[in-house]
Amino acid sequence: MCQDTEDQQTDENLRTSLSGLPSEVVAGSGFHGFKLNVENKGDKAYKRVDLGLIAAQIDDDNWLPNTDHLTLQFKNPETGAWTDISLDQDDEVIGYIGYTDIRAKESFSIDLRLSVDKKAPEGYGFAFIIGLYADEEGNCVYPQGEQFYEFDVLAAGADAGEPNEAEPQTGGKKPVPVKPVGNTEIKPEGTLAQTGSDSNLPVIATIGGVAILAGAGVVFALGR
Repeated sequence: MCQDTEDQQTDENLRTSLSGLPSEVVAGSGFHGFKLNVENKGDKAYKRVDLGLIAAQIDDDNWLPNTDHLTLQFKNPETGAWTDISLDQDDEVIGYIGYTDIRAKESFSIDLRLSVDKKAPEGYGFAFIIGLYADEEGNCVYPQGEQFYEFDVLAAGADAGEPNEAEPQTGGKKPVPVKPVGNTEIKPEGTLAQTGSDSNLPVIATIGGVAILAGAGVVFALGR
């Protein structure tokens, strides 16, 4: 397991983002597809990067995250099968998708989908990308990129029209990692911008990542 440093380390060459997540989701409207995008802009290859995603609603009564009405899945790149991503806050692998090697100058996307059941109340929801690797000293290093996204949950039967794509949110939100155990390899099909170095970065971690979010003056704790 990697160790966090006093100042959280980020890697400007490794970037993550979401695309296609709707800004509004009607409860009971089925699955909505989107993508987790990963890009290595550098000349260094990574032997292991752990990836995941958290999605939750915020309870209007107590401002705590609620995942009871959400189902989040990713498409296994090798089999094409849709696989649940745990949103159980008591599960040590909450949010975990898997780990993969990333070549120099490689980019890839992982297909995701989200549904909100018809009993879900109206309110605010969020999705948060989780990912990290361990450097040579065993310190945790996090991708730099657009990690936090907001969406609105509309009551069952509402008309969302043609919702916009959820925009990344950066102001006033700080990820503080908490690391669950995860050890599932995934093999996304990537593309290379150009031929890069074949050297691998030695890693120690066998972990994923979960986050505590601090936004709008409220701390939302996920995981243990």
